[in-house]
Amino acid sequence: MKITILGTGCIWTKRACASYLINDDIILDPGSGTLKQLFQSTNKVLHHEKIEKIKLILVTHYHSDHYFDILYFMWKLASDKNPNTRATIICPPGGEEKIKLLCSLGMSKPTFEKLNFDKYIKFVDASKMGTYLYGNLEITSHKMEHGQTECYGYTFKEAGGKTVSFTGDSNFCESMQYMIDNSQVAFVDMAGTDVSSKHFNIIDGIKLMQEYRGKCNIIPCHLTSQALDYCIGRINPPKDLMVIDTNHVVPYEYQLNENSEQKSEEYEIELATDKFDKIEGEIIDLKLSSKKAQNKLPTYCFDISLHSTGEIIGELSYSVVPETFEGHDYNVYFKLNKDYASMKSIKYESCMLIKQVAEYHNADILYLVCPPDDFDTRKVYENLGAYLKEIKTSTFVDETNTRKTQENGVWVWEF
Repeated sequence: MKITILGTGCIWTKRACASYLINDDIILDPGSGTLKQLFQSTNKVLHHEKIEKIKLILVTHYHSDHYFDILYFMWKLASDKNPNTRATIICPPGGEEKIKLLCSLGMSKPTFEKLNFDKYIKFVDASKMGTYLYGNLEITSHKMEHGQTECYGYTFKEAGGKTVSFTGDSNFCESMQYMIDNSQVAFVDMAGTDVSSKHFNIIDGIKLMQEYRGKCNIIPCHLTSQALDYCIGRINPPKDLMVIDTNHVVPYEYQLNENSEQKSEEYEIELATDKFDKIEGEIIDLKLSSKKAQNKLPTYCFDISLHSTGEIIGELSYSVVPETFEGHDYNVYFKLNKDYASMKSIKYESCMLIKQVAEYHNADILYLVCPPDDFDTRKVYENLGAYLKEIKTSTFVDETNTRKTQENGVWVWEF
């Protein structure tokens, strides 16, 4: 099988939504943006021919990022203008009604009335299909666990070839375990870093990838910004429009090496260490202590010291974030010693001083962070004119290999 990963992300990342083109004629999860990704895929044929080649569409569940682009496929596949087209849609119960409704809402009335679903489109209920034969493929559906949403994963068994599974969105469950145990390649939802009833996570997912190495080639998918951040320095995540050929012994290599690792050199930015060796303020000074690549980004690290005495009272870091960097949560972090942690004036001046560095690198925005219950810092951010973008819950494994969860608010300061 040849699988083009049209998207590796979810709706909240710069990456395209998780979707797959299989053997040029099967689409799995035609979510938001899938059509554009199909047109960018490596198969160089005319756009309308790419659509007309699609004979089978599979939908895992009815969330917009997994099936909303299906109306564009219907525009071509269910039209009398293309009398040679025929397509089958495998989907959870109620698919025919939902897809027809979506098309009626997303098209003009005359266009929708020209579609002939009964003639050109066959609907197959994933909950009742058993094993569906398509060419040399045996396709089996599996009931997954995606919170309260009915969701189905699919296994493709190729005659004389390998078995490939797609979990769709799902927490780790019996079906996911079965699919991995009985496949040579498995695309597994590893959405974030949290333990969830709706999604598996990248932290436990990496452990699973290592456990099944040599048995099943597990490919993480539906990656959030948090999951992508967690991958840095740990694994090499798949990329949009990557082509997986199951005839290869290892179709996807997740381990980092000098060729695959996302190096900080991708973001070659010259740090002005001479210019910003020391930044003087009225209350505090910033003294450059080191420079490093933090999350693969060039980063200034400063000691915060009292202007009057030189006493070091904390630390501050600023990462230079290129526009192309996907998935950063924040790029300014400061920590004050206990005796000074509640002093708003020091926090305010720290931000004002680091703004000089950001402006030098042509940045007009900073991403600041603090726990939701740190009201002193939040007040400082409000006084700067920053606004709260979101509060993120993240799970991480500390140096003792213990899973911990924390909340952080991400504030955006534009100037």
